[in-house]
Amino acid sequence: MKAGLSLLIISLLFIGCAVELPDLFSLTAKEWFELGKAYYDADELEEARGCFENVMIVYPSSKYGDDAQFYLGRAYFNEGLYLEAQAILEDMAASYPHSSYTDDARYYIGRSYFMRAPDYQRDTELIEAAIGEYRRTLKLFPGSELVNQIARAIKEAEELEARKLDHIVFIYRRMGHPRSVVLYADMLLGRYPDSLYAARNLWRRGEALQKLGYSDDARRDFQRILEEFPDDGSAEDARESMKRYGFIYEISPNGEG
Repeated sequence: MKAGLSLLIISLLFIGCAVELPDLFSLTAKEWFELGKAYYDADELEEARGCFENVMIVYPSSKYGDDAQFYLGRAYFNEGLYLEAQAILEDMAASYPHSSYTDDARYYIGRSYFMRAPDYQRDTELIEAAIGEYRRTLKLFPGSELVNQIARAIKEAEELEARKLDHIVFIYRRMGHPRSVVLYADMLLGRYPDSLYAARNLWRRGEALQKLGYSDDARRDFQRILEEFPDDGSAEDARESMKRYGFIYEISPNGEG
């Protein structure tokens, strides 16, 4: 039967979309899954989805149930149908909590949230949900092979959030609202202190604080840039600001400066 199935897979993939899938009950769960996986690997995602769905419909208690549902979700994800992928994978993770695919499923749930909100100027709820799902995956599966990949995904999502806050600070600075600059710069620096946008928002906050009359706080922000981000482009802005306002570069308690 295995050889026959292999020939069937080859012939179906060769002919492509013009071929109708076999009758629902003509193949076993294993055969439906292998046929679907072959379509999936060939990027024939619509046909792959049909095969995986057949496993779930005809053989719901099969040992291939979690395999089929995971790859069904992946097929939707690869087609850019992220809401559908998320729904399928969330159900799979809940139905098969001990499956070898569950950590991957949770990772792709997070990716689905993230891909539904790729523009940094959009509402941040989906990005926050993605970060939450990534962290949940790390907590549930600390030994997963995806740990490094998930850590990078968290960083990517956090940078997107930081970029949005950076843009808000930029707008308020142009509008001449120093209190709002301080508010949103505080938010960015508190949530994402290691982001690519930290140094320039320290400088923006320092300038806003100086306008509001908080000179000591402004000086500390400028000095912090010079100490923590000496190679960032904002370091030169900080030097110029300190010179313009007559600030003295004070030696920090650890002897630096």
